[in-house]
Amino acid sequence: MQTNLFETYEDSTDILSVSQLTREIKGLLETSFPPLWIRGEISNLRAQPSGHRYFVLKDTTSQVKAVFFKGDFQNSGYIPVDGDECLAYGNITVYEPRGDYQFRIKHLMQDGAGMLRLQFDRLKEKLLKEGIFSEENKTKLPAFVQNIAIITSPKGAALQDFLSILKRREWKGNISIFPATVQGKEAPGELLKAVRIAEKYGDYDLIVLARGGGSIEDLWAFNDENLVRAVANIKIPIISAIGHQTDFVLTDFASDFRAETPSAAAEWITAQHGSQLELLKNFRVRIEEIPTVRVNQFADRLDLLSAQLKGCSPKSRIEVFHQYLDDFSNRIKTITSHKLSQNQLKIESLMQRLESNSMQSVLNRGFSFFENKEGCTIDKAKMLKQGELVRAVFRDGKKTLEVKD
Repeated sequence: MQTNLFETYEDSTDILSVSQLTREIKGLLETSFPPLWIRGEISNLRAQPSGHRYFVLKDTTSQVKAVFFKGDFQNSGYIPVDGDECLAYGNITVYEPRGDYQFRIKHLMQDGAGMLRLQFDRLKEKLLKEGIFSEENKTKLPAFVQNIAIITSPKGAALQDFLSILKRREWKGNISIFPATVQGKEAPGELLKAVRIAEKYGDYDLIVLARGGGSIEDLWAFNDENLVRAVANIKIPIISAIGHQTDFVLTDFASDFRAETPSAAAEWITAQHGSQLELLKNFRVRIEEIPTVRVNQFADRLDLLSAQLKGCSPKSRIEVFHQYLDDFSNRIKTITSHKLSQNQLKIESLMQRLESNSMQSVLNRGFSFFENKEGCTIDKAKMLKQGELVRAVFRDGKKTLEVKD
């Protein structure tokens, strides 16, 4: 019996389209590989007008296509360049139209320095979560620094710059130098040992951890976890003065104060020193002025008490009473004078009225009157008798008259 192979195959197996197969592969790949880091060299870089970047990540034996979409690229501080050795973080995807599997990059950094930066960020995040960099753990720096321990390389320019500024700005105090390697494999251990010795055996107001600028590799000793923890836990106030203004190391975050450079640390110390000296100078002036001020205050107080005592003395009280009497006398005189003046006016007025009503005034107005021989005024006719002699009184004299009828 002859068999139809096509029928047999069709009956025993599902036939997938290319799209179905590609979709199955896509599902398997994307679910089997979680997000991961890979290392490789950038090759065949294409930057599209859309902002997306396509390239190949390769090593000596293999390669994988990579896509760096615009949204992820904009959040990256690194611009990929052909030939760069890089670390890429992302996940495996399948581009179905071509059936290509590719690596979709979420984060991209250069290898070498990039790896160190990754370690830096991870350790920083770890210590930050533990509270190592918390402000509550920091010690307030002293306002007046007299004894300094500086931990650095005795051959480095950082030490010379530090000492030069202290000298130029006339800082007065004591400096102890704790030598330590500030770069290389031995540096973290030597720096840690110097910190512990300075804390244990020295009576210092301040410790300065100093080094000049350099690459991230050069400064890496100051990112050592044990050293950072020691800096955070030390009881003596400590300044981290590492590198240049743009350089940051983990001791900067753990220390009590971060100076941008060793020179900046020296300037801060001398500025505080100068401020304290100025305060002491002003304090001395004030102390010197205290005797004069107090004497003046006591003199004023004495004058006041003397015046009060003088006011309470018998003589003073008698003088006050004399003044009261003088014042009362003056008031009596004034009142009396006023009353006399009023009475004088009244008298004059009465005198004028009396004068105007006097007998002489009446005679002067043309009147006359009669009086008997006794001098009594005759004001009625019946008082006259015939043959009686009477006197007629006129303005200019008197005449004797005889009554006839």
